[in-house]
Order: sequence, then C-alpha cells, then structure tokens
Amino acid sequence: MVGRTIIIFFFILNSIHGIAQKHPVLYGGFEYYRHTGFENDAFYNVNFGSQVYQWEFFAPEVGLNFSAGILPEREFNDSPDPNAIPGALYKASFTSFSISLAPKLKFGNEEAALVLIPEYNFGKLYAKGNYFLYNGNERYELEEKQKYSKDQNYWSFAAGIEGQLVNVDHLWFAFYLKYTRLNSKEGIESLDFSDYDFTSGGGSKDGIGLGIRVYYDLFSAL
Repeated sequence: MVGRTIIIFFFILNSIHGIAQKHPVLYGGFEYYRHTGFENDAFYNVNFGSQVYQWEFFAPEVGLNFSAGILPEREFNDSPDPNAIPGALYKASFTSFSISLAPKLKFGNEEAALVLIPEYNFGKLYAKGNYFLYNGNERYELEEKQKYSKDQNYWSFAAGIEGQLVNVDHLWFAFYLKYTRLNSKEGIESLDFSDYDFTSGGGSKDGIGLGIRVYYDLFSAL
C-alpha cells in the first residue's frame, strides 16, 4: 500500500510537470504540538523542502522533517519522607527523521490563498531512555541506557492561509493548523527497563499543532 501510494504520487507529478506553470520554490518551517505526554507539554518539528511547481490549484511539495520531544523526568523515591532525594531518575526522549510527499491544494492568489495539505511521511523513529541512580554525593550516575529505532510511515493533514505579508514578490508565508499521526508512544514504550521493575511510558500516538512556513522563490530573486 505504501509503495503504491508513492508510485501514484510520482506518476501524477511527472505527468503534470510538462504543463506546470511555475518553477520550484524553497521553504523552511517550524511546527509546535501540544501534548501532555512531554516536558512543557509539547513536541516540535522543523521542516525544509520545495513546492515543486504549481498548476492551477495543485502545488505538490517534497520535504525533509525532523521531530523531537523530551518526556517529563520521572523520579523514584522509596523513602517515606516526601522531601527525600529520589533514589533514581528516568529520562527519555524521541527523534524522528522523515521524507514527506504532499499533494498540496492552493485556492486563491499570491496575496492570500487557502491551502489544504495532506502529507505522507516515511522515515525513521528513534527513542532513548536513561536510568540514573543517586550515588549519595549529590550526583546521579547513569545505570542503564536503552535505545530503540523503527521504520515509520504516517499521514498528516494541515489547513491554513498562505500569502505575501511584505511587498516582496519572491517571499511569502504560510500559517496553518496541523494534525499528525506521528506515533512516538510506540517507540518509547519499546524501551526495556524490566530489570529495574518499571515500564517506560509516555509520548503520543498523534498530535495537533500550529505551523509557520517561509517560502522563497530563489529563481525569481536572482
């Protein structure tokens, strides 16, 4: 199914490219997702890529994505004194690298347009966890370290506004609301700390966030 989706996308892209009206445009963006499964209740995404061309309302994009999140620090305290120094700490995080293919739909003009962006992502998810023991000298030492990685593929969907905020023809911006099916929870829960009698948990199966992108038409700027 995944391979078929990619093949169909590139078939459409290559078929239409011959009558495309615009050359590639570069973009860079940042996305902020709220979720209580992370430190400061958030995880993040940085993305770079290109709007390959635009024909009528069809403006497909290809991009590179980096996502990351840190879980809240977990304390283990067996002492009856709630103010005692925890005997152990657990810290975990995830990162994700993916390539995205997005058959973006753009309705409007250069000054302001509604954009709908279904986005297919495929790449790699990495999770890591560190278990620390208190050594009695006001320091924690690493006792156990676990890493996990897996191939991933998922869909994301975004809707927003794209247009020129400044009077520069080769520079414009996009602001959007985005839902992602990036599943960091699966990777984090796969970290094995059973020897220390606890289960790694946290992360998220999906997320809703806000994004901003800057588009730069290098060919027009030259």
